[in-house]
Amino acid sequence: MIEEFNLTDKSESESCLNDNTNIEKFETDEARLFQYPKLFSSKILLELCTSSWSRSSNARNDIQPYLRGCKWSPDGTCCLTVVNNDGVHVTELPKDLYTGSVHPERTIDVLDSVIHIKEAGLIYDFCWYPGMNSHIPESCCWITTRQNAPVQMWDAFDGSLRCSYRGFNAVDEMEPALSVTFNTDGTKIVAGYKKFLRTFDVERPGRDFGEHKINSPASCLATDRNLLAVGSWNTSISLFNMSESGTFKSIGKMHGHSGGVTHIKFTPDGLKLVSGARKDHRLLVWDIRYYRRPLNILSRVVDTNQRIYFDISPCGKYLVTGGTDGVIKVWDIDRIKWTNSVDLTDDLKDNSTYRFPLHSDCCNSISIHPLRPILATGSGQYHFNDPISVLEDVPMDVDDVKPFDNDVSIESDKKYSSNAENSLVFWWIGDIPNIT
Repeated sequence: MIEEFNLTDKSESESCLNDNTNIEKFETDEARLFQYPKLFSSKILLELCTSSWSRSSNARNDIQPYLRGCKWSPDGTCCLTVVNNDGVHVTELPKDLYTGSVHPERTIDVLDSVIHIKEAGLIYDFCWYPGMNSHIPESCCWITTRQNAPVQMWDAFDGSLRCSYRGFNAVDEMEPALSVTFNTDGTKIVAGYKKFLRTFDVERPGRDFGEHKINSPASCLATDRNLLAVGSWNTSISLFNMSESGTFKSIGKMHGHSGGVTHIKFTPDGLKLVSGARKDHRLLVWDIRYYRRPLNILSRVVDTNQRIYFDISPCGKYLVTGGTDGVIKVWDIDRIKWTNSVDLTDDLKDNSTYRFPLHSDCCNSISIHPLRPILATGSGQYHFNDPISVLEDVPMDVDDVKPFDNDVSIESDKKYSSNAENSLVFWWIGDIPNIT
């Protein structure tokens, strides 16, 4: 968060600004000065930076600090991560990655958190302020909602708590929001609760809010212009028209998932919506104009109730998702029309353009950089302890019992593993020069 990305080369930009004869041309061509880079052109991902978390030696076995989400800031200077039992971390992007390309022999940076907020309780959701700019300190903030706490806004420079937005129920009890997001222009906060959607004015923290009743808990939210999509644990997705005053008008509902919806996201053009659910191996692509059935069904591996994030590139050409198998899947709209041509006869068919086995553990977090060809991935999940290992430590008569076979699992649904990988990794997904 120390400086903003330059959209053009510094010397070129200064020469245009200083030459009065080129000012008019510079203003005319300003919209095309920055062109989003081509992604996955080398078909090789180069590891740039890494950061990891591990349980302290004196902590209980059920204390496991695994990642539960990562999101790039809107200006691309830093990455916000939520770590289970360890609060929120902010990690800055190294300065040498702001411009230019990378060399295949580049040394991998080990990153430290510049801000660490040790929040107690389970963090349900988090979101950057959409107008965040490192040159404007008052715009550098994010909001979180967690267990037994209101919606809180945090300063991205010093990690201090700026203000809170509190929602109260009918008996005047403060209740936590399950999901939270900003509207497109960042003037209002939309928070999803078990029975209500509540809208807060960003400039008026406290308990003043607008309220709209819903029939099922709002597990995740997504906004685009005047549209609001609300995912629920009852497997449905609701569409609302959101007015400037914060009122909602229902448009319709979409059904298709077999589990509770955990993540939804609009495409950059605002015409399509992608959704994912718990214990559901499908990503559904919807056309919000004809939402009765999905446009396409994409496959990934989701074997747990954990939220598995996906992301869409700012250019709208790439859809990237993780999975509980640690494999990153990429759909390129130029190669595979992932936004249409649904095949209902085989909804588990893998038609992804690229597959990258990047992690040995669950890859639950995906975030594409807003300006650079850099992908942030986060890995980790809760690992259960095998109860059989406890019995193995108890002395037994070898004539009375057979040795346990470590390769045999008593229940196929339960997987016991001590190979945990709790890491945040930045990958280069653009052109790699001088590669052999």
